[in-house]
Amino acid sequence: MEKTLQELAALIQGKVLGDGSLKIKGITSVDLPAAGHLTFITDPKKLEEVEHKEFAALIVPEGIHSSTKPVIVSKHPKLAWAVLLSLFHPPHPFPGTISEQAVISKTARLGKQVTIEPFAFIGDHVTIGDGSAVRSHAYIDREVSIGKQSVIYPYCMLYPKTQVGNGVTIHAGCVIGSDGFGYVFDGAKQAKVPQVGNVVIENDVEIGPCSTIDRATIGSTIIHEGVKIDNLVQIAHNVEVGAHTCLSAQVGISGSSKIGKYVTMGGRVGLGDHCEVGDQVMLGAQAGLPTGKKIPPKQIWIGAPARPYQEMRKQVGAQLRAYETRELVLKLKKRIEVLEKELADLKTAQR
Repeated sequence: MEKTLQELAALIQGKVLGDGSLKIKGITSVDLPAAGHLTFITDPKKLEEVEHKEFAALIVPEGIHSSTKPVIVSKHPKLAWAVLLSLFHPPHPFPGTISEQAVISKTARLGKQVTIEPFAFIGDHVTIGDGSAVRSHAYIDREVSIGKQSVIYPYCMLYPKTQVGNGVTIHAGCVIGSDGFGYVFDGAKQAKVPQVGNVVIENDVEIGPCSTIDRATIGSTIIHEGVKIDNLVQIAHNVEVGAHTCLSAQVGISGSSKIGKYVTMGGRVGLGDHCEVGDQVMLGAQAGLPTGKKIPPKQIWIGAPARPYQEMRKQVGAQLRAYETRELVLKLKKRIEVLEKELADLKTAQR
């Protein structure tokens, strides 16, 4: 595929500075220069460094008015770059065929152009919408519903009554809808609490490999529209994750916690049960929230136990100065001892 710079600019609503007829044959990253390829920068200070490399052209932020290379000026260079990357590398098309080697219940209902690959299992009363794909060795249990244009990758397990919306991607090895971790100690042993709810995954959600989402004890564990979940994430029973939230790898969210919209959690964030995280909160990597903690909207918290960013900066700064502070305290202690002795000697001399 080749496109002119002007054609690409029109697709991303950008403005060309320089030769708009320049042919672009590919999209690359700023770290991998390649002839005939386009990349992006978000920091104008990087322009001089990048324009001397092999790239054919650049996508740059507003405020840049000239360059030694042709450029597309964009309000959101990285977003524009991502759109063009999808253009040059479109998603793999599924054939819309059903393998004879798949096991499919007679009561399952499949939409148009559904792909079922070899050795997939489709249980009783499952519904799968138009254009969706269930890849090899995926297991779709009874009464699961999958919307349109969704993809379930190999070795995924969708437990009974799981609901998956449109345009959802569930990557390899995920387990959706297994029993929540619910037990009551009866004085001698842990008695299991039946987990009779389900998991609801709304439209345009993506779930990374080997992540797990537990069914609700009663009701639903809900992953709202547009949520993006990284690899190896654990979401417990009755959790609700708000729309367009991003959860990085190894996040763990305990039962009945409520996460707001547009929240960002760094890697290995851990939440105790019944926590509440407001809209647009950012939790730094390895932040930890104890049971029942509530964080208001639009705040940044870090640390374990997590505290507001500015407060934690002061605490960390104090910790970094701990040795110097200790040495100072010891010197002051010795000085006080000397002064106390001198004072005692003075009092003795005055008697």
